[in-house]
Amino acid sequence: MNKLAVFSILLLCMICFGCKTISTSVMDVNIDIPSRNVTTVAVMRFDDKFVQERGVKGVFVKTIGNPGAGDILADLLTHELSMWGKYEILPRSAIKDKLRTVNVREEDFVRQRQYKALGKILKVDAVVIGKIHTFDLSRMLVYERGDVSFTAECLDTKNGRILWFLEASETIPYKDEIEVASKIIKEAVERLKKEVE
Repeated sequence: MNKLAVFSILLLCMICFGCKTISTSVMDVNIDIPSRNVTTVAVMRFDDKFVQERGVKGVFVKTIGNPGAGDILADLLTHELSMWGKYEILPRSAIKDKLRTVNVREEDFVRQRQYKALGKILKVDAVVIGKIHTFDLSRMLVYERGDVSFTAECLDTKNGRILWFLEASETIPYKDEIEVASKIIKEAVERLKKEVE
């Protein structure tokens, strides 16, 4: 076989086998715990250290990690939770301003899981802390695929109990990673509404 035929077969295989949508999600809402009435929530920047360390990989299919993944997911989740109306959601800009006034980095609080300190500084009943496992866009000449996976948990800032937990992972062809993340978060909040209400 000539090089063009081999390349064409390889390209066809990558398109056919790479075009599957793979989706998994787990939602756990802890409704049995005695908890104070949670009315205010802050969604913290997702821990994206793992994604930032990956960089660009691949030869035929380039996979690119998004360096702003932590802020993007926090913004998307803040928006969807605000639309729900169950909680008063602290805007992301207010979180940044309040943490800047006490001269601390949001990433440090998130990685060290200092939910009680965050509750006092931000004056909220609960915080959402998340971790990103994948936030990539894979590209080749005629194909692209967004791949997103993360975990998030909503913690009571007084006692540290988990109010709800979310684990989601989805890969969708012909969508970028931000479109995939937006879809996952919208569906997750819809599921959360059904579980809680």
